[in-house]
Amino acid sequence: MADLKNNFLDEVLKKNNIVDIIQEVTPLEKQGSSYLGLCPFHDEKTPSFRVSEEKQVYHCFGCKASGNAITFLKDTKGYTTQEALKDLAQRAGIEYKQTKERNIKDKYYQINQEALNFYRVILNHTKEGQEALDYLTRRGFDQTSIDTFDLGLSSHKKDALYQALKKKDYLDSDLLDLALIRDDQTIYDFFRDRIMFPLHTESGEVVGFSGRIYKEGEQTAKYINSPQTPVFEKHKVLYNLHRAKKAIKDKNRVVILEGFMDVIAATRAGVSESVAVMGTALTDYHIRTLKRYTDEVILCFDGDQAGQDATIKFIEDLKQAALNVNVVTFNDKMDPDEFIKKEGSKAFLSKVDNALTQEEFLYNYYKMQVNFNKLTEMEKFKRRIFALIKRLSSTEQNFFLTKLSEDLSMKLDNLEQDFKQQYKYTQKPRYERVKKIDVTDKFIRAERGLIHYFLKDKYYTRRFLKEFNDIATYFDKDARDIQFEILELYDIYQQICIVPALFIKRLSATQRDYFETYIDYKNYPYQEDEFDDFLEVMHEYKIRLKIKTLKKKLQEAESITEKISYKMKIDQFNKEAKKHGKR
Repeated sequence: MADLKNNFLDEVLKKNNIVDIIQEVTPLEKQGSSYLGLCPFHDEKTPSFRVSEEKQVYHCFGCKASGNAITFLKDTKGYTTQEALKDLAQRAGIEYKQTKERNIKDKYYQINQEALNFYRVILNHTKEGQEALDYLTRRGFDQTSIDTFDLGLSSHKKDALYQALKKKDYLDSDLLDLALIRDDQTIYDFFRDRIMFPLHTESGEVVGFSGRIYKEGEQTAKYINSPQTPVFEKHKVLYNLHRAKKAIKDKNRVVILEGFMDVIAATRAGVSESVAVMGTALTDYHIRTLKRYTDEVILCFDGDQAGQDATIKFIEDLKQAALNVNVVTFNDKMDPDEFIKKEGSKAFLSKVDNALTQEEFLYNYYKMQVNFNKLTEMEKFKRRIFALIKRLSSTEQNFFLTKLSEDLSMKLDNLEQDFKQQYKYTQKPRYERVKKIDVTDKFIRAERGLIHYFLKDKYYTRRFLKEFNDIATYFDKDARDIQFEILELYDIYQQICIVPALFIKRLSATQRDYFETYIDYKNYPYQEDEFDDFLEVMHEYKIRLKIKTLKKKLQEAESITEKISYKMKIDQFNKEAKKHGKR
């Protein structure tokens, strides 16, 4: 069976050209042995998205998206694996047959859907559902919201769902597998007398449920969730993602809330890019899933201490994911649902649009823990803030140091001196740095020099990518294409080292001419300090590109406010460029 499955997969992939599939989404240009284009998974102006026709794979050197035709369809169209396979099979004229495993999953999805249909009938069309409807109305739900989010009610009767599904000839064993029923000498429903929230896959199949109490005075857990089943794994579910994913892509941000009620309230308030996790942990699976849609995350948790602590935990979870994290905060220990009821949708939307940066949130969070009458605590707070802002821009550092100066009643000059002392750069150069010659020549020299270091060792490519996250920093097109070829060998083909004499054979005629003219890998005087200096040069080049764009916007600006804003940004970037240009 495994061989048949693999044979089908191989045949489908073999009879589809990944280049044709990707060009339906983004144009590609032939570059040497591969194709190059703008990445469809993140915004960029210089192409860093590489497609290998030979290997039938793609890789973005900017956002790190990679895979084959199946993963590309899944990530661009929101397909499941089976949906992607079906699409590819139809393109190739191959008969698509579902695997036994897939047939079983589809059966489970169907049963869960039937259970959901039953719960919805109980809520909306029975006498016992009226009390739950009244509760939802008091919570601000209208019928449109109830229908949109597929809310239901599990009956108070012992085995109402079981009896309904038995009439449809479903097996007890399947209902037990899905934890819809329990068998403890007698069979009874797992969920009873609870408002039911269905849980879905990314593509919309019902995989499980969460049930909430709604009657006053009930002495039991507020929520109970489906346990793990063949189709439900809590660490993989993001509540409302199947509905929110288009809005997340369109708005390029996701708002993460704590509970189902908050998500529904936020969506009704116009924040349709809202999701919630199951429990208190953001898993690696959640992060990988969200990164396929956006790199902007807004955390929107309750205003109480538990909500603050959860925010801290999520910031930690997201720290290594290269995502931009902002935070919405609420006073008076309110949760998002309560805030919307009290202040209205516009106020909530404004909160989300003007969310704090994670550094602003952490500053306030740390400040709340300080006893300003104790010198030791003030010193600890100061060092915490220094560590928090050390990687920020000079403008941002100045903002927080000024704020810290006011909170500690210290002179700003003294704080700046402490900060520079703690994080000063002391390494001295051991070679003659790049001369202050014509700016264009400096950048070209750095690009050519980097090729030498990339050929020498994979270590240097890792350092470069860690600094920039992308490689869209080129002055010379030939240098760019050769660097792409090197990085492709390291990244896609997992080569540990490169033999330059063999590498040249991969290049096109124009690339080979460039290589033979400017790259002297045999006699190049490699110096660690020189590589560091090349990185500084490329940082300066990126900043000068930003300045060029801002100057164009400044010329086109109509209002005085816009012109002032662009001028301030240009001044800020000029200072940054000078800092990197000090050699």
